[in-house]
Amino acid sequence: FFCEAYGTAVLAFVIFALTHPRNSISTHHAALIPPLIGMTVGGLISTIAPLTQGGFNPARDFPPRIIAVLAGWNNIAMKGWWVFVLGPLIGAPVGAFVADKMLYGGKDEEEKEE
Repeated sequence: FFCEAYGTAVLAFVIFALTHPRNSISTHHAALIPPLIGMTVGGLISTIAPLTQGGFNPARDFPPRIIAVLAGWNNIAMKGWWVFVLGPLIGAPVGAFVADKMLYGGKDEEEKEE
């Protein structure tokens, strides 16, 4: 569970940090954003996949489990499903919070002008 939450938090942090409007480097070099996100995913999968297969996305894991249950695999298909659903659902908001509040101070440019 913690590996999935941590991996998703790191991925969300990188995405929010790179795409934030106040990030002047990535706004001037937007072509670097997709490769940096891809390298982050690759690095996370390289480190977390040996432990939990690195799901990071409940939509990628849960529907095949439902199909497997419907196909007759019964309870074995749903073993540990909560790890791959709750981990990312908790990790992504944590990563977004850290990127927004701690990295960029939590205030947008529009809010500072008012």
